[in-house]
Amino acid sequence: MAREKTGADSARRALDMLFAFTEQKPVASARDLAETLGIPMPSVHRYVAMLRDMGLIEEGTRGRYHLTMRVAALGRAACKATPTVDLAEPHMRRLSEELGEAVLLNMMVRGHPVCFHRVEAPTRFRLSFEPGQPLPRLRGASVRLLLGGLTAAEREAYVDAALASGAQPPVNGRARFLRDVERDAARGWAISNEEIDEGVWAATAAVHEAGSVVASLSVPCVAFRMDDARRDLVIDRVRKAAADLTNTLSGGRAG
Repeated sequence: MAREKTGADSARRALDMLFAFTEQKPVASARDLAETLGIPMPSVHRYVAMLRDMGLIEEGTRGRYHLTMRVAALGRAACKATPTVDLAEPHMRRLSEELGEAVLLNMMVRGHPVCFHRVEAPTRFRLSFEPGQPLPRLRGASVRLLLGGLTAAEREAYVDAALASGAQPPVNGRARFLRDVERDAARGWAISNEEIDEGVWAATAAVHEAGSVVASLSVPCVAFRMDDARRDLVIDRVRKAAADLTNTLSGGRAG
């Protein structure tokens, strides 16, 4: 029994090491990993060797490690296996065709906002986020909506933990961010203007299932092309698509 427990702890530590790599910290030395995980250097080297043998991390320059594309493939496989993605796909494609813009489906994974699926714009406007890639934890409209289902205390704890981990701080500070989360959660939609990518404006709406926020649909647009009429149109369409997906999720799960 003790051997089984030791094996489970080792597997958990190895997974924690994978999760230590984030968008804000895509590379790390063995010492960085030891400090982040709170484990001794010999253990770090053992887990690093195991993950390298599995092709999940590799060593770059100056003894710093990074995730391999095999991890990205795991993320894509997870997306394909998620029923929400399958149900969201037609709604996302319809929205993209109506607006001529890309559409993102974002969800929370272990306390991190993640881009789960993306439908490209007909114009091929390139976005900085690939499916399976974490989003900034404290910036953008999507994270404000995804935090909407938490209590006030849980939201504060989330923000403080994100800041302690080195996440980019909110554009307008902690207090304003928490107020914006409360406002956006109440109305079910949010907008952001150059919070993540320069020159990008985005409208986002919450997707619900069983009364809880489970995802968000986001439409990022080139900011300089947007006027008031266009912004209102994008907000209206993304809210409708999110409501339609909410209805689909309710019907699909009910069966």
